[in-house]
Amino acid sequence: MTTVAADHRSRIIVSDSKCTSGSVWSPTTKLWRHGRDLIGVAGDMRFARRWLDWYMKGKKGPVPKLEDFEAIVLRDDGVYHIPTSGYEHREEQGFFAIGSGQQAAMAVLKLGLGAEKAVEIACQIDVDSGGDLQILRLDD
Repeated sequence: MTTVAADHRSRIIVSDSKCTSGSVWSPTTKLWRHGRDLIGVAGDMRFARRWLDWYMKGKKGPVPKLEDFEAIVLRDDGVYHIPTSGYEHREEQGFFAIGSGQQAAMAVLKLGLGAEKAVEIACQIDVDSGGDLQILRLDD
């Protein structure tokens, strides 16, 4: 699947780039910038693109029906998790990770080592995460 980690303390969001299809994988984009929002997605890209389209068009209308999908949005005021329901909630701890490498990434984030190290370590542990890291910063 993937690993995406966002850390408001360092104002950064990081993902792996591995996309699998059957027994092969190729790199794909998992992070986007929309105004001041930094967005990372995990799961089935059909649902991710459906949600991204809705989000980037101003969240007009009902939240699209989603399955096998999660997102993180990093904003100036914090980190927001969007589960399959499509409704966001703010992560009070100021960091969060999603995807198949979530547990490894969360452990690294809790140690205070940051989102980049979190995804790097998750890629070493999680067979479904890998490839080059993608990085976006709020202050860029």
